[in-house]
Amino acid sequence: MVYRTGADALFAVCQSSEMQKLSLEERVALAKGTVSLARGRIPVIASGHISESREDQRTELKAMAETGIDALVLVSNRLDPANAGSEAFQASLEAILSWLPNDLQLGLYECPAPYRRLLTDDEFRLCRDTGRASILINAKGQNMIAVAPGANSEASADVIDDTLLRDATIVLMQMENDVSEIERLIRRAKNVGTKTILNLAPAIPLEIGSLSLCDLIVVNDDEAGALAGWLACEPSAPALSRRLNTGVLRTLGGEGAEAFSDGREVKVSAMAVNVEDTTAAGDCFVGVLASALDRGLSLEASMRRATRAAGIACSRRGSQASIPFATETDSWPGG
Repeated sequence: MVYRTGADALFAVCQSSEMQKLSLEERVALAKGTVSLARGRIPVIASGHISESREDQRTELKAMAETGIDALVLVSNRLDPANAGSEAFQASLEAILSWLPNDLQLGLYECPAPYRRLLTDDEFRLCRDTGRASILINAKGQNMIAVAPGANSEASADVIDDTLLRDATIVLMQMENDVSEIERLIRRAKNVGTKTILNLAPAIPLEIGSLSLCDLIVVNDDEAGALAGWLACEPSAPALSRRLNTGVLRTLGGEGAEAFSDGREVKVSAMAVNVEDTTAAGDCFVGVLASALDRGLSLEASMRRATRAAGIACSRRGSQASIPFATETDSWPGG
């Protein structure tokens, strides 16, 4: 079975299963059969809307939503069959959201057939801001994450007790919570002298004043580009750091990472690995980085350790299961 190989999900009805050549009954049967065989051991996702007309797509998507799948994947070129532009895309998306159950997670696939409809930045943000999108796959097969916030949107900075905050060495945050709560926690930590690391993922705008209060901001290449756009500067770590007057670390994938903090630039190389799956590599990096800094390692040493751990994660399939234990990071060949 595929689930034993470390796969995170089964994409049951998609381009690879030649969904354009299957009848609706065949697509539904394929999805139901996959759900039955999976028996809850691995999530099953499916697409299946191939029609031109919105009414026919409604029939297709509602039928697929009732098969028991864990997430329904929308095809970008079906949201704009005539390639008419963003207004048509948005109108289709709004209609589809009104048809489907609110608790059904959605994905979006830039499927190459019948034509390759790539999302604009504004369209990507539109999907993200619905709070319903979970996984988006681009034409190169690379995954992008949009947040389905759920409980994260209800999290309050108040759940972190003042005593706990004062006793903490480092507070690590990311952008999957309500922005106002993130800003409140940054300010509270600053007031008690606790160091803060903000992983700007996903890249959602935050007040410059709040960003400047952080001790270290961690971004990947795409997030650095977004941040540079808001700040009207270059996306390099030194340029971002000087603009915000705080530390900035930029991860560069296979090129390693760079940082600029306290007037000093640090660069580390990536560890050579056979890349299997980059899922969770960013989370792995920032978690190991914070842990290393908490234990008193220098920024450069912490970056080297985090880069090594993220490299190990990339050499394995899966998300949580790919993240190495500390002993593995210590002993990994070439580390």
